Amino acid sequence: MDSSITHIRPRFKLNVSQKQSIVLDEAKKMLKLQNALKGRVIDNHIILDIKEEDAHYWSPQLNFRVEIDEEDIEKSMMAGLIGPRPKVWTMFVFIYFSIGILGFFVFSLGVSKWMLGEYSHYLWALPVAILFMLSAYITSKYGESLGKEQVETLKQFIRELIKKADSAE
Repeated sequence: MDSSITHIRPRFKLNVSQKQSIVLDEAKKMLKLQNALKGRVIDNHIILDIKEEDAHYWSPQLNFRVEIDEEDIEKSMMAGLIGPRPKVWTMFVFIYFSIGILGFFVFSLGVSKWMLGEYSHYLWALPVAILFMLSAYITSKYGESLGKEQVETLKQFIRELIKKADSAE
C-alpha cells in the first residue's frame, strides 16, 4: 500500500481477515464519521474523494472494491487504485492524444514536402510536439505533488478500515 507517489495511478491489493459484508459495513460507518473525505459505496465498490472545501483541481480519488477471497470465503480482498479524478485523467489523455496525432500528421506533411525537394517548416512539428508532451508531463507531475498529502489521507483511510474490520465481529 505504500506505493511511491511517482506512479501515475498507484494500485494496491490487500487481504483482509473478515468477510466482505463486514468490511463494507465498516467502510460505511467510517465514511459517516469522516471530516476530510466523502465517499460512495456502490455494491462492493467504494469511491473516496477529498471533501469540496479541501479539494483542488489536482486532488486524488481512491477507487477500490471489496471482494470475497477466492481461497477462503470467510475472508475478503481489497483491490483498487489511487489516481487523478476522471476529469483530470481524461483531460491529460486528450492532450497527449491531440498533440501526438497533430504532431504526427504535420510532421508527415513536412517529410512529404522534403521528399519532393522542398524545404518545409513542418519538419519542426515533431520536436515541438515532443516539447508540448514533455511540458504536459511536467505539469501533471507538479499537480501530482500538490496532491501528495491528500494521497496519504486516502491511504490512511484504507489502513484504518483494515484495522477496524479485522477487530470487528
